[in-house]
Amino acid sequence: MIAGMGRFCALVLLLCAAWAPSEAKIKLPAIVGDNMVLQQSCEVKLWGWAAPEAEVSVAPSWCGAVRTQADKKGRWCVTVATPAASFEPRSIALGDGDGEPVVLKNILIGEVWLCSGQSNMEIPVQGGRDCPIEHAQEIIAESAQYPDVRLFSVKIDGGLRPREDVTGAWCEASPESVKTFSAIGYLFGRNLRRALNVPVGIINSSCGGTWIEAWFPASLQRGFADFDPASVATREGQSGMNTVEILYNGMIYPLHNFAIKGFCWYQGCSNVGRSTCYADKMVAMIDHWRELWGGERKPFYYVEIAPHEDGEENVNEALVREQQARVMDMTDNVGMVCTNDLVYDYETWNVHPSRKEPIARRLAYWALSRDYGYGDAVKTIGPRFRSMEVLEGGVVRVHFDGSDCGFLVKGEIEGFELAGSDGVFRPAKAVRRRPDPTVLYVSNYDVGSPVYLRYNFKNCSVGRLWDAFGQPVVPFRTDNF
Repeated sequence: MIAGMGRFCALVLLLCAAWAPSEAKIKLPAIVGDNMVLQQSCEVKLWGWAAPEAEVSVAPSWCGAVRTQADKKGRWCVTVATPAASFEPRSIALGDGDGEPVVLKNILIGEVWLCSGQSNMEIPVQGGRDCPIEHAQEIIAESAQYPDVRLFSVKIDGGLRPREDVTGAWCEASPESVKTFSAIGYLFGRNLRRALNVPVGIINSSCGGTWIEAWFPASLQRGFADFDPASVATREGQSGMNTVEILYNGMIYPLHNFAIKGFCWYQGCSNVGRSTCYADKMVAMIDHWRELWGGERKPFYYVEIAPHEDGEENVNEALVREQQARVMDMTDNVGMVCTNDLVYDYETWNVHPSRKEPIARRLAYWALSRDYGYGDAVKTIGPRFRSMEVLEGGVVRVHFDGSDCGFLVKGEIEGFELAGSDGVFRPAKAVRRRPDPTVLYVSNYDVGSPVYLRYNFKNCSVGRLWDAFGQPVVPFRTDNF
């Protein structure tokens, strides 16, 4: 009786299996899914996994199907041409001829950017503990107007070796999704959406409190003077997110097949005190990310760390800013957002300034100017030091690049210091003189023979000097000690 019942149950299971609809065997990475934005007017990759050596069909709604065969491990990849940007929802059907196809829906074609870095990039619009975001309520409330800004947040995860996938999902901008998404990332995307009138996709892959060394391969770091071999030799036993290359493996590499327009980067605070090779590392990271995404010199725009009072009697934060500014002279198609004017006096203790909107706006200015045809119609960075000359009486005349329209001054000009051959810096007075508004005259009569000049070269020196377009003067020094 028991044996007969067992045969009956087995027959029922077989019949149920025959009648049940076949499950789709196509699997896709998280970054390829419903609600995504695909980069317009280019060749984009779509990839995933299927049964080994299965015939895979990929059929976008805007063009004919593309077919390929999975390899022996089931991996497959196709290239599809995308049309010009459009608000028309698209779809993609994917199948292997065995089971129900996978249909991706609500896809838009537009502009896609990858945003990465540490906490100042990660902090969401709703803010965090002791990290408020200025105008957060208004930003969240108005986000429902921009459902064609699409957001993908990569779950924080590390890898000892490069991974194939991340955790996350695309979603439309809405009060619910925006409040927990990167403030810089969303606001940058919103600015592009407003200016270009096309859909925008923002991928946020950031992790607070992390060093730059965690974001690119260890193999590229061995030549740096401060490289620690132990950080590679013992990484199997480490779990911290500052293990060399761990975030690159877990949060950057898995995205590299997904077509993007460019990168935004906001990091540096965790490298304060160990910044000797920061510019070289940043250039190495930029070059590698570009190579990973196909070898084009994709735009890379980044944010200078803001003034911050850490109670230390040193200039370690100023040294990071100096390294960040150097990157603009070391590689092409990069741009830095200067932030020394974007910290309120009451929040200088906080390494996370609340004013994320103007930072995102300045990032967007770089993209609009360089990548979207705006050119010089928008100003991307403020005046940078060019040269100095000592005049009679110990007055120093300072020349800048980018000061052609003069300066915007609110009250007294602060932040300048002069030193003689003794290297002792003293606060200096800076003024404009007619007929040339493009130069400044700096003096301290206790420094009779000036040799060295600094501007805002401190951990916490809030800038109050701008060009005529409202871009702050970039901090600098002429000494090297």
